[in-house]
Amino acid sequence: MNMDERIADNSPRADADDEAGVWFVRLLEPDCPEHVRAEFERWRAASPVHAAAYRETVYLWKQSEDAVKDVAIMVAANRALHSSHPEPRLLHRWFYPAAALTFSAVLALVVIPRWYVAPTDPPGTHYATITGQQRTVHLKDGSSIVLDTDTELVERYSESRRRIDLLHGRAQFQVQGNPAWPFVVHAESGTVTAVGTEFQVRINGDRTAVTLLKGKLAIATQPQTGTPQFASLVAGEQLAFDQSGRIDPVHSADVQGAEGWTRGKLFAHDWRLPDLLAEMNRYSAIQLQIGDPSLQDIRISGAFHAGDQATLIQALQQGWPIRADRVSAQRVVLLRRR
Repeated sequence: MNMDERIADNSPRADADDEAGVWFVRLLEPDCPEHVRAEFERWRAASPVHAAAYRETVYLWKQSEDAVKDVAIMVAANRALHSSHPEPRLLHRWFYPAAALTFSAVLALVVIPRWYVAPTDPPGTHYATITGQQRTVHLKDGSSIVLDTDTELVERYSESRRRIDLLHGRAQFQVQGNPAWPFVVHAESGTVTAVGTEFQVRINGDRTAVTLLKGKLAIATQPQTGTPQFASLVAGEQLAFDQSGRIDPVHSADVQGAEGWTRGKLFAHDWRLPDLLAEMNRYSAIQLQIGDPSLQDIRISGAFHAGDQATLIQALQQGWPIRADRVSAQRVVLLRRR
């Protein structure tokens, strides 16, 4: 029987977070055999949910590296080894006894207890917007989320954490601080963890961008090969990561642009015309397309009302040698005016 089967037999309702925590503890063992590591890799590759859960476990451990110096943690670890009280379900359901855990493994259980005692994440509450729509959601903890056009997410609050799964689109999060109740946004191959802050996350194709407006953020990803990657942001900074888990260097954010879309405005600073059209098209059923390759390199700066295609067309025709050819009710092709 392999490790996956033991998980299924002993904890049929254990969620991915619980499983990730147990894998993490087992892999900490200095004598962890190669076949167990191979089983772990198969488990992680079997589902994006598994990979995301393990990323969060590793991130939390990294956040707690200094805890080994804390006497209180040492005492708690000793209690965990010798306690006669009933233990959380994952402390007594494994192929090695709790008393045989190394100190590092016990420390992992003490420092990251929520992976072991937290109930299964609830089904969650689903929120979405359609093309051209924006909405603000007020959460029960006092936090709020602004959903941009064509955005979908799921809120899964539990006793141990506040979890948001961003499925697609863009959202701004204003988080009510509570260090004991982490706020974690899952997006593609990474997680964004906040305590009390204001930030945005956008999934755009195979890339996810994170922009911090206030406070601090921690980002963690799990590359397809290699070790997890970590980064942090302070206010006014931005980074992006791809589906493989590779994190790009941190750079200054376009704060005006980031704040603008929440008010229905797009601020273009020397944008290429195709990029401006792509952004405007996200907010409208009327799609603008370039029909002449010579227009690709036109640079645009200005403020535009998101989705106001008629005003944009008028501005383009007045400021540049462009004419608009409406080929259908929902499609306009831009050509060079001769």
